[in-house]
Amino acid sequence: MDPILEIKDLTVSIGKRRVIDNVSISLGRGMTTALVGESGSGKTLTALSALDLLPATAVKEKGEVRVKGENIFSFSPDRMRRMRGKEIAMVFQEPFTALNPVMRVGEQISEAMLAHGTHTVPGARERLRELLEAVRLHQGIAARYPHELSGGMRQRVVLAMAISCSPDVLILDEPTTALDVSIQKEILDLIKRLQKELGFSILFITHDFSVVRMISDEVCVMKEGAVVEKRGTEDILKDPRHAYTRRLIGCIPRLGDTRRRLPA
Repeated sequence: MDPILEIKDLTVSIGKRRVIDNVSISLGRGMTTALVGESGSGKTLTALSALDLLPATAVKEKGEVRVKGENIFSFSPDRMRRMRGKEIAMVFQEPFTALNPVMRVGEQISEAMLAHGTHTVPGARERLRELLEAVRLHQGIAARYPHELSGGMRQRVVLAMAISCSPDVLILDEPTTALDVSIQKEILDLIKRLQKELGFSILFITHDFSVVRMISDEVCVMKEGAVVEKRGTEDILKDPRHAYTRRLIGCIPRLGDTRRRLPA
């Protein structure tokens, strides 16, 4: 089956530094690919390229991004606006800064549906109720402001916003990093359940291989803007071939192992 999202030989520079170096990633329908690496390895910039949201200072030297076979770098600004949120949606790293502090949560979730014309105002209200139920939030949340919610609640709100227009691809940028372990597991379970019900593909950005084990089918390990290893999740966890991959996996704490020093 043709990939729903394909990044081919993408190379991007900012100033004199090459921040994405000949990266190729293929995402199949209904599959989850994890982009793994330390901070500054190019994970988020690679994901932003799939929405053509690279910084203004970034220069695309070569490569292309194809969504359902179409190269998005050839799209007009209007075509890109119609694609973002409807065909590919993104959950950004910090939900508190991604949400508008002066708009109620319900208005923010409904906004994308009305902007894309997928629902009328009455239809958006009904869809809002369905979305809050899908992410396990009570209906009263719609009348609240972001600062009135916990971190886990805000993460569920931005998930509801991301799936509101039924996208084919969902990009998740470290959605559990700022959450404690119990809430982290709840959010990962919720993401997997929504994917099973709705059938979207996921590009999941993280630095944590313990999260990768729970969520992904395939892993792309990034270091200094380049993909250094790309294989199935179980294959990489059982037999990491690149030294950098082995160091990342070595950072996973093991229950009961109090004497082992974790690598930095």
